[in-house]
Amino acid sequence: MKTQISFIADRELKNKAMEKAKKEGVTLKAILMYSMRKYIEGKMKLDLVSADEESEPEVEELIFNNKELNLKAAKIAKLLEEK
Repeated sequence: MKTQISFIADRELKNKAMEKAKKEGVTLKAILMYSMRKYIEGKMKLDLVSADEESEPEVEELIFNNKELNLKAAKIAKLLEEK
């Protein structure tokens, strides 16, 4: 059974997402469906932060699916810790 999803989004955000999707040869619907599937599968995680928190939360660890990217991120983190 299918259902319809409807919500209000910032026009500029929607237009930019549609433009990028079109350049990549996909629809905005495909992007949103993909995102929902990955969220359900636990392959996409969102962290919510309280609106009354005054400062940006510290990022303790980023884990990428690409091993090479993880190594580069670790090098950058080490350089930032030295300062």
